[in-house]
Amino acid sequence: MKINYLDLFSGIGGFALGIQQAGVKIDKCYFSEIDKYATQIYKRHFPDAIELGDIRTIKPETLGKIDLITFGFPCQDLSIAGKRKGLGGARSGLFFKAMWLISQLLPSVFIFENVKGLLTSNEGKDFEIVLRTIANIGLYECEWQLVNTSWVLPQNRERVYFIGHLGEGSGQKVFPIGASVKNHYEQEEELSMQISNTLRTNYSNGYANETYVMEISPCIRAEHHNTADVHFIRQPLKFLSRNQKNIEGDYAFTLDGANTGGVKQNNRIRRFTPTEGERLQGFPDGWTNKFSDNVRYKMIGNAVSVPIVKMIIERLYITPIMKKE
Repeated sequence: MKINYLDLFSGIGGFALGIQQAGVKIDKCYFSEIDKYATQIYKRHFPDAIELGDIRTIKPETLGKIDLITFGFPCQDLSIAGKRKGLGGARSGLFFKAMWLISQLLPSVFIFENVKGLLTSNEGKDFEIVLRTIANIGLYECEWQLVNTSWVLPQNRERVYFIGHLGEGSGQKVFPIGASVKNHYEQEEELSMQISNTLRTNYSNGYANETYVMEISPCIRAEHHNTADVHFIRQPLKFLSRNQKNIEGDYAFTLDGANTGGVKQNNRIRRFTPTEGERLQGFPDGWTNKFSDNVRYKMIGNAVSVPIVKMIIERLYITPIMKKE
């Protein structure tokens, strides 16, 4: 199966990577992003993708048939950590531009992701506007769920995933997902623990030329290309909240553009390394390298969690094919 794909607010390619890992082939890939660093990373990993620039300048008549559109529109106006301007804010209001493109291109499926604040912004009125906007197109059956990255990775990251299927009764339904997905990944973890040894993490931000040697465990996960070898840090960690109170636990706090999370280790506090941030989001090591740590933190924190995307795409495209076979 091959699809023509449009990746809006593409960031560093979390959606595209999840699609790729799910085994769905992309014939033509278009992407729209205004951050210059994210654009460079996207083009590095997806060199055949066609760059469209700012979403506000896209001309749908130039793209031809599009099968799938994904987007994680800017969340700053919806986030609890922000000023909660809602869909009336300049950034989160770009949702309407994305929906206009969908109304013009009519992809078979569209998927968007955003913070759980979307459900409560302006006392729930913003989510009502989302539903009304989609209903006005008049052609899509929709489903959505609040999903937590902690089901598959040790990061407490709640996000709303919303899927629109073109046509009445069309499309493989994805939601609900939950315990069965978690059990699947727990089996993978048990296998990986048997084949993992040690992980050496070179951490230079604040501790120049020092190398940490960490045992393998379920506290931080890194997935490697084409293998079931999954690495963990076994050493007990204290994850730090935004107010810097130490909290014992197995999950990191939600990564964001400021990388406010960190760990207490060996009687000192340090931030997550960019590599650890990549792992907590399901990206391969070095996905965002060649840039400063601060730039990498921002891009990683703004990304979608790759394994969540992979699961959704598998249920959309791969599971129906397997059932037919």
